[in-house]
Amino acid sequence: MSDLKIIKVETILLSYRYKENELWKWSGGTTLQRNAVLVRIKTNKDIDGIGEIGESAFLPLAVERIVSDRFAPMLLNEDPVNIEKLWQKMYVRSAHWGRKGVTIPIISGLEIALWDILGKLNNKPLYELIGGIYRDKIRVYASAGMSKDTNEIIKEAKEYINQGYKGFKMRIGNEDPKSDIEKVKMIREAIGYDVDLMVDAGQCYVDFPWDYNKALNVAKELESYKPFWLEEPLPPDDIEGYILLANSTNIPIAAGENEFTRYGFKDLIVKRAADIIQPDVTRSGGISECKKIAAIASAYNMRCAPHIFGAGAGFMANMHFIASTPNAFIMEYDKTFNPLRDELLIEKPTYESGYIKLIKGLPGLGVKLTDEIINKFPFINEDAVEKNEFTPIF
Repeated sequence: MSDLKIIKVETILLSYRYKENELWKWSGGTTLQRNAVLVRIKTNKDIDGIGEIGESAFLPLAVERIVSDRFAPMLLNEDPVNIEKLWQKMYVRSAHWGRKGVTIPIISGLEIALWDILGKLNNKPLYELIGGIYRDKIRVYASAGMSKDTNEIIKEAKEYINQGYKGFKMRIGNEDPKSDIEKVKMIREAIGYDVDLMVDAGQCYVDFPWDYNKALNVAKELESYKPFWLEEPLPPDDIEGYILLANSTNIPIAAGENEFTRYGFKDLIVKRAADIIQPDVTRSGGISECKKIAAIASAYNMRCAPHIFGAGAGFMANMHFIASTPNAFIMEYDKTFNPLRDELLIEKPTYESGYIKLIKGLPGLGVKLTDEIINKFPFINEDAVEKNEFTPIF
């Protein structure tokens, strides 16, 4: 037992309002701004830990209240080194009103902050504490290709290929997928077959998701274009549909960004409902939980391709997870403009020939959260913007 004690748990809401030329669209609509919900855990020894609550950007004010009212009291005066104990405490005490949804991302962010404290306490980078380096460079793909004109996506893909990326992810997912199939065909023909093409159907974000028959028809039409994987072709609760689809197409099926904890991932893995699972340390339960998810997957010789689409703390936490986990074989790099990621990084990553180099030596996560950053990206209430109650100065 250490003599460290948690004395404060706080949430920090950040926003960046996009300029007109920076807006981007996806299956969930047009993105007007990026939000990030960070947590900072303070100790009695002036060692602070930073974490990120994944996808809480959609409910930032609700998350802030839940953390302050429910989770902070669970952690105050506890020893932050006891990460497994505190994870179990948070999970069990919230199980009757949580278990999935926003509760698990909150636990994830708080657990990441605990790991950040432990790394700083020992002056070690996080990857050294969760298994050591398995790989010091990580294969990376450009995650882009939002709902834009096909010619724009082709131009975008070629730009990233010229930058050295060997993989490119595009989005599909229309209720009538004929145009999606044509779009994949045109992009594959434009970039050739030497580049891996990931196709994300995003069927957890649309109003009318595909059923098994529609997903199967899409997969069969896409097989000749050799996607590296077909991602989220069904809503996340249709496990039986995923099983049928995975057994009916030669395209690897990827899923899991909207699944939670080892308990949720168990069916995806054990029933082979997917070929590649996509946990996210900011969403799926935290770093320890994702290590457990990956361990279960490894018993079935299944690979992990983590979902990464947030701010800087989540980016680095996922990098540490991938670098230290044998079957976490590839890293997503969100190519939408995201200063809430880039300005939190102490050291910017370098890319070379389709790989990202592991950022080494920085204690803990390797992120900074200064008053300057907090003041630069103040939280913007989107509802207030719609009512013209707040005019962002950007």
